[in-house]
Amino acid sequence: MRRLLYPAAALAVLGLLGCGGDGLRRVPVSGTVTAKNGPVGGATIVFMPVDSTRGEGGIGNTDQAGNYTLTGSRRGDKCVVPGKYKVRVSRLMDRDGSVLSSDAKEADHPHAKESVPAPYSSPDPPLVVTVPEKGGTVNVEIPVNTREKKR
Repeated sequence: MRRLLYPAAALAVLGLLGCGGDGLRRVPVSGTVTAKNGPVGGATIVFMPVDSTRGEGGIGNTDQAGNYTLTGSRRGDKCVVPGKYKVRVSRLMDRDGSVLSSDAKEADHPHAKESVPAPYSSPDPPLVVTVPEKGGTVNVEIPVNTREKKR
């Protein structure tokens, strides 16, 4: 009987810690990033805590359909603390109009341009979202067109 009690107790303690292991309760968050002209694929999305929201925020990358999942800790946990966040969206395009990968560095691509207009790609963006207590889907809509590849 004791053998069953120890693993159950260990699981209960881990459940209380949640994602992150620092005592903050975190929840999984995913969603879609869109602009007026459609999904924003190949972008980096950053959630920066505001007001009384604790934790370090979260970061994610969008796929071609604009879908993302946030990673919210240095350990790579797929969770963030519920609360209010400013949202920054950034996507670099090369001079030929191709979208660079989300891990591309501007220094390696000196002719790259930001395709998400300021202020939505700036360090102090106006977009604010709320991550609900249970987490879940948080869609982000940029109310302008993004720069697209020239056809």
